[in-house]
Amino acid sequence: MENQIKKCSSKSHQNIDSTSYCPECKVYMCNKCENFHSQLLQFHHQYNLNKNIYEEMFTGLCNEEKHNDQLEFFCKDHNILCCGLCLCKLKKKGKGQHSECNVCAIEDIKEDKKNNLEKNIKILEEASISLEKLISDLKTIIEQVNENKEKLKLNIQKIFTTIRNTLNQREDEILLEVDKKYIDFYFDDDILKKVEKLPKRIKLSLENGKKINKEWNNEDKLNLLINDCINIEDCIKELNLINEAKNKYKKFKDIKFNFDLLEENEINKFLENIKILGKLEDEYFNNSLVLENNYKYINNLLTWINPNKNITTKLLYRKSIDGDSYDIFHKLCDNQGATLVLIKSNEGFIIGGYTSLDWDNHSNWKKDNDTFLFSLTNDKKYKKIKSNIDSIYCGKEQGPWFPYIGFRGQGKKNMSQGEFLFRDLKGSYFEDYNKIIPNNGDKYFDVEEVEIYKISY
Repeated sequence: MENQIKKCSSKSHQNIDSTSYCPECKVYMCNKCENFHSQLLQFHHQYNLNKNIYEEMFTGLCNEEKHNDQLEFFCKDHNILCCGLCLCKLKKKGKGQHSECNVCAIEDIKEDKKNNLEKNIKILEEASISLEKLISDLKTIIEQVNENKEKLKLNIQKIFTTIRNTLNQREDEILLEVDKKYIDFYFDDDILKKVEKLPKRIKLSLENGKKINKEWNNEDKLNLLINDCINIEDCIKELNLINEAKNKYKKFKDIKFNFDLLEENEINKFLENIKILGKLEDEYFNNSLVLENNYKYINNLLTWINPNKNITTKLLYRKSIDGDSYDIFHKLCDNQGATLVLIKSNEGFIIGGYTSLDWDNHSNWKKDNDTFLFSLTNDKKYKKIKSNIDSIYCGKEQGPWFPYIGFRGQGKKNMSQGEFLFRDLKGSYFEDYNKIIPNNGDKYFDVEEVEIYKISY
């Protein structure tokens, strides 16, 4: 409902704020008009605009954009009233939102809603008694959740700070080691400066050497000649040192950083481990390769299995780790009680089933009232239509097989290919079973992953 205060629809009271609204008459009313309206049209709905601020005003018209038609139908799938345009088979221009849904006339649900109303009134009466405690408990839980969140964040920061500090320290150690190796290797830090001066020095020494050779017998210059000889010897000594340095520096090219000694796939594995370091995991279905910590999928499964979410899960079987043979499935999953089967196709759709029954290899059908199928891709649980009908089939030459989906023998010995039996020759066992997988009619589909979890209460 709009928060803006409307004026009374009456022309004589058009400057007075309205206090109520009648959806049948589609008029806003002030106090005076409201009293007159309630006496004259006592069976009309009358919304008090002050009291009903938290309720959506009902106009009797469809709220879908561009519809504005009378609400005459009820969608059972979405628990919502809808109009004729909502049921239109042509899904264009905002039409056909409920064309594929289970729809009935409003009159057909009158008794069901009446029965539900009586139950809901009792629920609200009981809730009103303990509402303050409920709100108080909720606030306490939210505070605890936020406190736990902050503790978790601090812990994560502490761990990653330690990792960063350790990496930085190791980096500094290696860099210092590099400097030390270079310092130990170099015998003269100014070697390049000497190399640049060497051509002139050699040229000068060569010229002096030739002069000395000519004047060697001049006794008056003997000390000068000897000194020049010493300079020439130093020049040759420096030349030899540079040649030694050149040969030594060639060997320095063989020194490598340790990471270069690792195989390329080991380096990639190390980097991948860094990317997933500290991955957050849920309490349920930890490390599931099918669910991949998708909170919506997990919450759906928990709600479908037990609305109170009071369960524990344990991975019994994973195709990519344990192999895809039926024998392995029976070895790991037989006689484990309630289980949840998750199947992910190569095309990416995720389906499966839950049963409270034991799997075994006795070649027989089993019945219970708790088994259901589901499609996480479709966001839908498919319940059994009738009680006391087949729920799962157990056999040595079978994988987990529910009516319609799973892994039957049929000449195959493993779970590399799933089966969707879209034709039911005995009548429907589960509601809307033919909508479980896309491209209805495909009997087999390639399987990327299968996981089976033990469910405990």
